[in-house]
Amino acid sequence: MPTYYANVIGAEELARALARVPGQTEQVLSKALYEEGQMAFAESQKLTPIDTGALRGSGFLHTPNIQKDKISVALTYGGPAAPYALFVHEILSSYHAAPTQAKYLELPVARRSEYLVRNLATRINHMIRQEIYR
Repeated sequence: MPTYYANVIGAEELARALARVPGQTEQVLSKALYEEGQMAFAESQKLTPIDTGALRGSGFLHTPNIQKDKISVALTYGGPAAPYALFVHEILSSYHAAPTQAKYLELPVARRSEYLVRNLATRINHMIRQEIYR
């Protein structure tokens, strides 16, 4: 079952945004990270191959996992409903009708990861302006 994680490290803009919500850092950051996960998941759904629909239907965006010094959001495909998910994801030579393709999860996550820290800071600043983080 393909699972990819994005790690957030550093970034002055993100640090400044989080400093504006003292005592609510975990809550605000996990909400922003989940929203970014929703964007990657939506893109992955468009790229996930469809034959019976089981593979696409097995996709899941997990709620944020908050540990001592780490917040993560997992996007997964496969499991009992589609145990072949890894094969479909990794075999580049397999035929997929456009717009579906192999790497249906990896590519959306990779595309968003380049701007992840900036996007998190933007989302948090938006939450602060709209006071929707409480």
